[in-house]
Amino acid sequence: MKKAIVDATLCDGSPMCVVKRICPVAAVSQKRGFFGGTAEVDAAKCAGCGKCVVVCPHHAVRLV
Repeated sequence: MKKAIVDATLCDGSPMCVVKRICPVAAVSQKRGFFGGTAEVDAAKCAGCGKCVVVCPHHAVRLV
């Protein structure tokens, strides 16, 4: 099954991360900093639905 991964070089670390908000299984988290942090996907939780890939404005998420 495919799982989402985040390219940290493309992720802007926004505290309003749409990828984190859209995930139906809460597999996406962010390293907390003052202004959010790079998104990370918990592969054990990821269902591979691809919703995050579609909504990421920076194209930082892909399924592998």
